Amino acid sequence: MSHVKLRRSAFPLRLLVVFVALLAFQLVAHAQSSPTGTLTGTVQDINGAAIPGVTVTAKQTDTGTSRRVTSDDEGRWTLPALSVGAYELTYEKQGFKRLVRQNVAVEASVPRTFDDKLEVGGLEGEVVNVTEGAAQLLTPETATTFRQVTAEELVALPTSTRSFTQLLSTEAGVTTDLSPVATNSNGNQSPSVNGTRTTSTSLSFNGVDATNITSNEGSLNNNIAPAPETLSEVKLQTSLYDASTGRSGGGNFQLVTKAGGNKFNGSAYYYIQNEKFNANDFFFNKEGIDRPKARRNEGGFTLGGPVAREKWFFFGGYQYTNAITGFVPTARSTTVLPLALRRITGDRTAQALADAFNAENGCSGTNCLTAADISPVGLALFNLRNPVTGDYVIPTPRATARLIGIDRAGARAFQFGNVATGGITSRTLRENNPLVQQLNVNPSEFRQHQLTTRLDGRLTAKNSLTATLFFSNFPGLDSFPDPSSLASPFTLKRADRNRTLSVSDQHVFGPTLINEARFGLFYLNNTRSLDDPFLTDEFTSAALGITNPALLFDDSPGTRRLGHFIGRPGTNMSQFSFGGPNDSFNRRKQQTYSFSDNVTWIKGSHTIRTGGDFKRHQYDSSLPEEQATEFEKFDSFTQ
Repeated sequence: MSHVKLRRSAFPLRLLVVFVALLAFQLVAHAQSSPTGTLTGTVQDINGAAIPGVTVTAKQTDTGTSRRVTSDDEGRWTLPALSVGAYELTYEKQGFKRLVRQNVAVEASVPRTFDDKLEVGGLEGEVVNVTEGAAQLLTPETATTFRQVTAEELVALPTSTRSFTQLLSTEAGVTTDLSPVATNSNGNQSPSVNGTRTTSTSLSFNGVDATNITSNEGSLNNNIAPAPETLSEVKLQTSLYDASTGRSGGGNFQLVTKAGGNKFNGSAYYYIQNEKFNANDFFFNKEGIDRPKARRNEGGFTLGGPVAREKWFFFGGYQYTNAITGFVPTARSTTVLPLALRRITGDRTAQALADAFNAENGCSGTNCLTAADISPVGLALFNLRNPVTGDYVIPTPRATARLIGIDRAGARAFQFGNVATGGITSRTLRENNPLVQQLNVNPSEFRQHQLTTRLDGRLTAKNSLTATLFFSNFPGLDSFPDPSSLASPFTLKRADRNRTLSVSDQHVFGPTLINEARFGLFYLNNTRSLDDPFLTDEFTSAALGITNPALLFDDSPGTRRLGHFIGRPGTNMSQFSFGGPNDSFNRRKQQTYSFSDNVTWIKGSHTIRTGGDFKRHQYDSSLPEEQATEFEKFDSFTQ
């Protein structure tokens, strides 16, 4: 058994201290690694002269919380580490008209610059209102290439699986597979960004690292996928992001959940897919297969509002998904079967099997099979019933199956018996068994329960707390884990689970000094195993008379199970197999604990950010499938 259990820290403590000390001298122009943004700009009069001493206030529209700063001698001002959302920006100074800019959007990891001019005016109550878009929103302080998808776009833009990954796959430099029309998963896809591997993309959830490090398929596959209705924004940074954001050479996805406000708001939704809305697959029609199920029912609700007005706010959302579809690769297989099985209309006795194969392969005399030639193991395999279909594991081919040739031409010598029972005998038997090819379909399934909760609050006038929990169980069943050859379903169970926790504390020491501390826990379980009906005593090697030496040191289900039987590659038999494939048992559990602290200090025209990030990864893996019996390279059914 291959068993790996790793616990490692991102940096030893001493190296971490040195690393933080070196970062203390690094100047970063307003870049953010957390789910916060920055507003900055200059204030001038109508003649272009800088105005010092202007009070600039950013008030969050939903919660009423505000931050205030005063412009310096050159009219510059900066408000870093603002929570994502809509703001009202106000400029005030004696002798000038009050300027109010409304609907100012703060994005995660993006500094927004406003160069505004104040008009002279001393009358009480004179106000100049500016709506968003009256002045161009600039980001000259960062060279990062990024694309943001807002909360409105996430819900309004139609996708087949409603996964956030599909909305950003059309960006420049981003390549991924076409979005599936139907799927038995949460629909996440791991893109390749600027030619890098799909495992080189990182993912953060409210500032916490949520990258899947257990999969070779991609860092977003089988991973966290919050409902679009619970997200405030999704951002993909593709290049030139700073060191505090990127953890790999590919893209950087950032998810930020919605927060509650002073008003109660909620939503309810329901989405449906059904095979009645679709035509049948062309190849299904050709094979005479009726249109299979293609159903996906997804519904949920959200609710947010105040716990204590102007101070504490909550937001939550729940979503349930139930899907079953025959239009995914793991719901179908193309296999070859012996034409001889069509001749058997009753029980599959040894004599019936021998007569059926002899009638098809053209044997004569001693070259023909006898009932005694068929081994007890072979007879048991031909009579084993599949618990999913109720038919045989090696089924009788359908009438629509296509003749493609034979298993192996001619006749060959085969050995019978064993030394313990009287020795080995040899006889020449005819092979030349005709093979037919057919398409098999059995719908695959998926279910998901997910819960998102968030709490925001002001502990004091200068200290705020945010906590977010994402909970999801999203198991799936793959009917054909080996879609290229399985003769009948051997269902693989994906016991996917995710728990992600993000807790952050922000303390504003003053207009020019802010500290952000964050703790995160990311748990992901992508364990795989055969489904329960294939773990009974009937589906063990021992029950069929096959000895597995690995049972001497391990008695786990992955070792006891029926092995994998495969035809020889490069021949007509290459499309024949039964039994669970190699990856039928695979325990993959990941736990990542993280702690980070960032300090932002504004000094004149410079914004200095320094901080540290400590992580502990725990990865638990077990691969007992390598201990199961496996019979490869069958050349013929006579064999």
